[in-house]
Amino acid sequence: PESNKDVCGFLFFVHGGAWGSGMPWMYRLVCQPFLNIGLAVAVVGYRTYPDGDVECQVRDLESASIMLNIKYPQFMKASKNSSCKWLGKCIMGHSSGAHITFLYMIKDLRKRINLATDELDNLSEGLNDNAINFDSFIGLSGVYSISHHFDYEAGRGVEEISPMKPACGYSRHLFEYHSPTKALNRIFLELSNSSCDKGLLHSLAPRILLIHGIEDKTVPFTSTSDIAYCLQACGIQDCTEHYIPKCGHADVILHLMLGGESEHTVS
Repeated sequence: PESNKDVCGFLFFVHGGAWGSGMPWMYRLVCQPFLNIGLAVAVVGYRTYPDGDVECQVRDLESASIMLNIKYPQFMKASKNSSCKWLGKCIMGHSSGAHITFLYMIKDLRKRINLATDELDNLSEGLNDNAINFDSFIGLSGVYSISHHFDYEAGRGVEEISPMKPACGYSRHLFEYHSPTKALNRIFLELSNSSCDKGLLHSLAPRILLIHGIEDKTVPFTSTSDIAYCLQACGIQDCTEHYIPKCGHADVILHLMLGGESEHTVS
């Protein structure tokens, strides 16, 4: 669209591909259900391994966010002349894309905490001020603990051919560092040891929707249940889980392209 007259929100979609493959053009059909309800949609690319590791990939998302925010400001807020209800700005990722989008949201949360308090100097590293301030996150069949997923891949005998190990730093220490579950716990502990309001994380976190197929053999649905438990333990209550029976890893994204339960859930 050329203007925001009929736009009721913005979606920033990040594809998966095991950190080592995938191109935005492969996911163009994901846009259709969101365009149908009036959202402006960006399908975002990023450097995949070996051209970029996880840290590079998160930086690429930030660069894309800054560019889109500067180039298309008309899609980042409701139009005064629009008759539709504003639905907000959402970031959504599938599989490894859900992992790096969650890490992006952790950086955004750090920025929000930094703006809310000046007590936690070690949390001051956050997103650039020109990046989009998303108010919701959708994770589709995501990986949220790299260490746990490495063990799962080892059980399947694919840990040495999967790009995850090198993309996430080879070591258990870096696996933990690049895991959203651990990153959330680190922030929660820092806040708990400060005089900050204990409800600060809940008040600053975006709305979260987590979707996973029960029959997913690539990333087990326990990955989603674990991050949901972690969010709730950290006091972030605005989190909805949806588990789809008889649904595999690729099915969740195919539902968005061709119709199915995940499309109905997110829209």
